[in-house]
Amino acid sequence: MKSGPVLSQKNVKYHEPEYWKFGQEGNKYFRHATGQIYAISRDLATYISINQPILHKYANEDVSLGSWFIGLEVEHIDDRNMCCGTPPDCEWKAQAGNVCIASFDWSCSGICKSVEKIKDVHARCGEGDAAVWDALF
Repeated sequence: MKSGPVLSQKNVKYHEPEYWKFGQEGNKYFRHATGQIYAISRDLATYISINQPILHKYANEDVSLGSWFIGLEVEHIDDRNMCCGTPPDCEWKAQAGNVCIASFDWSCSGICKSVEKIKDVHARCGEGDAAVWDALF
């Protein structure tokens, strides 16, 4: 969960064209889910599906999702048990038998050079093709 700065400068990653809606320059977004993975309940997914035509979409999907939930009674849970960093963190979790469904490299706000590294991350840290279907949460 985060509430990072609203980026008003054009040509920067995560630029928000509607930055003015968040107040003065330098303001932050409301708290919202962020990262490589987040989950929502079936009820929230149904709410989005039904109301999709009237829900405003911001430049970044995690901010949009957060804005849709502001007026709703939702519980935000920040649980990183199923997340891990890039190797060797994910290798240690896999060896311990823990499920790792998302990988994140804190040194660069994601997976650095993701196109080059994704195959290596999966090869070194994956639990096999059936892991998601066989895992107990």
